[in-house]
Amino acid sequence: MKRKSSLPAEKKQAVLNRLRTARGHLEGIIRLVEDDTYCVQVIKQIAAVRGALDRVSRIELESHLEHCLVHQIQTGEAAVAVAEVVEILGLRSDVA
Repeated sequence: MKRKSSLPAEKKQAVLNRLRTARGHLEGIIRLVEDDTYCVQVIKQIAAVRGALDRVSRIELESHLEHCLVHQIQTGEAAVAVAEVVEILGLRSDVA
């Protein structure tokens, strides 16, 4: 069974806004590279995209911990829940 996000509507909108902003920045970076813009400017823009994506990741993780993880523990899926969090945090890469 495919699991769905439990992201509340207001957080979903925030995530979408940040992703759209990151997409705009990424398109800008492509133009900078195409225009042979000085590398420092390109790197600064890449950092901005990373920051936006990091913020999205934190929102998603917070929601997962508050809703999905709790639900999995309550329904007896604690081992799966812990394995997913370990994988998300990059603590172990062999979790499927």
